[in-house]
Amino acid sequence: MGERPLEFQRLFAEVRGRLLGEPAPALRLGRYLVGERIGAGGMGVVYAGLDPELGRKVAIKLVRPDRVGVGSAGRDRLLREAQAMAQISSPHAVTVYEAGTYGEQVFIVMELVAGTTLTQWLGEGPRRWREVIEVFIQAGRGLRAAHQAGLIHRDFKPDNVLVGDDGRARVADFGLAHAAAEAVASMARGTLSSGQVLGGSSTATGALVGSLPYMSPEQHRGTAVDARSDQFSFCVALWEALHGQRPFVGATAEELRSRALAGTIAPPPEGARVPAALRRILLRGLQVEPARRWPDMAALLAALERASRRRGAALWAVGAALAAGLVGWAWRAEHVQEDLCAGAGSEAAKIWGEGRRAAVRQAFLATGKPEAVEAWSQVAARLDAYAGEWVEAREAACRAANDAERTGPKEQAHLELACLDRSLGELRALVVAFTEDAEGVLGNAVKAAVRLRPLATCRERPELALQIAPSDPAVAVQVQALAGRLDEIAALLKAGEVARALPRAREAATQAELLGHDFTTAEALVLLGSLQSQAGEFATAEATLFSAALTAERGNNPSALVRARTELVVAIGYGQGRTDEALRWGALALNALGRDTGDPIEVRLRTALGLVHARRGDREAASCELERALALAEATLGPDHLGVATVVGHLAALRAEAGELPAARSLLVRALEIRRRTLGASHPDTAQTQARLDALASGP
Repeated sequence: MGERPLEFQRLFAEVRGRLLGEPAPALRLGRYLVGERIGAGGMGVVYAGLDPELGRKVAIKLVRPDRVGVGSAGRDRLLREAQAMAQISSPHAVTVYEAGTYGEQVFIVMELVAGTTLTQWLGEGPRRWREVIEVFIQAGRGLRAAHQAGLIHRDFKPDNVLVGDDGRARVADFGLAHAAAEAVASMARGTLSSGQVLGGSSTATGALVGSLPYMSPEQHRGTAVDARSDQFSFCVALWEALHGQRPFVGATAEELRSRALAGTIAPPPEGARVPAALRRILLRGLQVEPARRWPDMAALLAALERASRRRGAALWAVGAALAAGLVGWAWRAEHVQEDLCAGAGSEAAKIWGEGRRAAVRQAFLATGKPEAVEAWSQVAARLDAYAGEWVEAREAACRAANDAERTGPKEQAHLELACLDRSLGELRALVVAFTEDAEGVLGNAVKAAVRLRPLATCRERPELALQIAPSDPAVAVQVQALAGRLDEIAALLKAGEVARALPRAREAATQAELLGHDFTTAEALVLLGSLQSQAGEFATAEATLFSAALTAERGNNPSALVRARTELVVAIGYGQGRTDEALRWGALALNALGRDTGDPIEVRLRTALGLVHARRGDREAASCELERALALAEATLGPDHLGVATVVGHLAALRAEAGELPAARSLLVRALEIRRRTLGASHPDTAQTQARLDALASGP
């Protein structure tokens, strides 16, 4: 057969046979007889074939030469991937028999599936949702088998799933897109242009690998992928099959990419009748961050199977309850709820158990800083206490919520649970920051632990967890997930991790704006503006916070409105010296706060106003505001809180400037005692307060 491409050989033999009036001679590829061409795609051409030794029909795929690259390295890489495919053992994955080379081309011999692609199967006519789920569960089992064999598909889409005439779904082309991408390493690195046509695959090294509409965010970013990337693609395909529309849509590749990275799911078309339980399952698999998706394909498939059986199971449960009696059913329900309430300890242990505790300790001590031992001691004590308090509060709130289900009203109890769950998310983010960047956070570690959301607030003011939910269930789930991300970013802010938190806050604000949910957008913008102020970007912060204030009013978010106006006082007055304008924003913030003097935000607002008055030279007004701030801090935070020490320090500076040195020394002594107890004697803030006190003591 020589070194000419197989397609050329096949066409030549066919033409020659027609001219001579003879049947075309059979072509061979090794021991295989090559028959008619039965398909073609981005990776290559597929022929029907026959293995005469075993007497079985096969499919022979010839990978396109431009997908192999230059030299033998690319062919070897594709061969290794194909040989790995042969290790997958599942009735729902296309079986690979052999792989080899023909000239410069790589060929793969696999089972011949009599049937059609999943794309064609879906297009044959309307399908019931249970029928669609069953086929996708089969395909998911093929993916799960590949993952168990250590393979990642990287290009899952309906075109890569074959539905046989026997009704069995099989996944094909495991890993070939990735292998091809590595094989063409010598090609120019590809990039997305704003006008690129959707639907194709990009396989140049350094570029995107996979079919654009089904690609995971990590593939769009060009970062590492794992089995959860396949899970994301699977959920995109299943969402499309159920709703008749993909979750992420865009006229151009760049628009599609931005929406996938922001997690902005298009509203399902009218008339798409998909059970809410199924939609929630898919929304979890479509999360931007892999850690927020299902742990693996097995967990996702189990959830899909439960959802597809739910209606029958519910009918059975009703019949059983009637047969056994309502009293027995109520007893079981009550005890199930009690068991759920008893699980708070294990939830807290996942965040702050022995493993995480040891990891933070090791990270702190590895910095080699002299204050590391004391910082670890302080942080460990505070987080131990916080986790223990959380477990008690969560179990009590859970039981209260169960009682409220029977006796009502239940809104207060469920808000308290939501507030506590968000507090645990904040603790999680703080522990991660301590572990991943102990060097950067050590100086603020104790302060960040102290500033964790007070759990008593969840009991006294559970509305802090309240947000106006969107009417669209798909958007509501995304809003809930985004609220958790905002809590995590807020924890980074408290830990002083401004550089790490800023890009995450920008991404969260973009996602919120794309969701079009003003209540959440206001929260995201306030957090972003606060971070920009912390970074010294006061003009940028002013623009962000002004937008946050407008959005908070539009979205009926009074808490965000007060915080936005408060931070504008800081950004405009303290940061840029426009004191008159800052004071007007302060008046607006106080007006929005109303008569509710129990909100800790008023401490920051009064402190900011005091500093602005001091900057404009009005010591009397400054003293008045700072004294109010101190009284509020003592009442709401407690007399030994770091927030109290901060206000006391500002008052001491004001007294010193006025020449009231004894009063200034007395105030600094109090601040020093609080910081020693809270942060430790070697902490930089403690040392700075001691230095200020020493300077006053040596003065006139």
